[in-house]
Amino acid sequence: MFKVIETAGHDEPWWFFEDWEKMIVSTEEFDEIGDALCAYQALYQKFEKSYPEKREKGSCSVAFWNCNETDYCVPCECDIQVFHGIMIVDDKNKLVDLKGEERG
Repeated sequence: MFKVIETAGHDEPWWFFEDWEKMIVSTEEFDEIGDALCAYQALYQKFEKSYPEKREKGSCSVAFWNCNETDYCVPCECDIQVFHGIMIVDDKNKLVDLKGEERG
C-alpha cells in the first residue's frame, strides 16, 4: 500500500517531527505505486502553478511555499513560513524514493 499525503504547516513534510500528522490536509491510498505516482504528479502540477518556491527531497517528496504566506508562532514569538507538502509513503509511513536516494 502507498499513500499520497498532502500537508500544510511550519515544516517540510519529510521531517516527521512529533505530531506531524496534525499537518495532514488529505490522504489518498493506493495499492500500486504507479497509481500513487499519478496522484502525486497531479498535485505537484497543481501546487507548482500556485507556489513560486519549492524544495524536493528524493523523488517523491516536495514542499512548496509562497514567501508571503506565514503563520504566527506563539512559542517563537514570530512569523514562520507555511509549507504545502506532498509525499508518497509506504505502509510504515516511510518516504518512497524511486531513485534510490536516502529515505527520510
